[in-house]
Amino acid sequence: MPTVLVSLGTANNDAGARFLNAAAQGLGGLAGRLRAVLVDPGGLVEGPVPDNVLLRPHVPQLALLPRLDAVVCHAGHNTVCEALWHGVPLVVAPIRDDQPIVAGQVVDAGAGVRLRFGRADAARIRAAVETVLDPAGGHRKAAEAVGKSFRAAGGSASAAARLETLSAESAVPRARGGA
Repeated sequence: MPTVLVSLGTANNDAGARFLNAAAQGLGGLAGRLRAVLVDPGGLVEGPVPDNVLLRPHVPQLALLPRLDAVVCHAGHNTVCEALWHGVPLVVAPIRDDQPIVAGQVVDAGAGVRLRFGRADAARIRAAVETVLDPAGGHRKAAEAVGKSFRAAGGSASAAARLETLSAESAVPRARGGA
């Protein structure tokens, strides 16, 4: 049975109540077809939660990702990159800042679908999750391809080495003496 993680990150409690409640209800409508882990650090989800939705204030996201089939999130850079590293397709609902750009990149790569955060109700969230879980849609394969490209690029150690090289190459010798 597929497992889906729903998380709006650590900085979106002020905006997340309606979305998290809609996600709980939408994914609850898929009982018997999937399980969901819903991260609710602010205690915003109200009422009874469907049996197939596990509600937690915090989760070990990196440890969960290899076991997930999809992630529903706010298109935060860390969550998106971590999910893609593991080849997990996404449903992205950007809220602010760079999130719309990141969401566009996910969609352009074919690794997920985008929802409008302000219009994401239970039915739309449920349909978007069904879409990314459908093997015919190719979202999993696209997410796996992005993850493969991330690993081939060498990760943070490679990025740091490249930045050091660029910094050394662009260093301009200082002129000595006065004018």
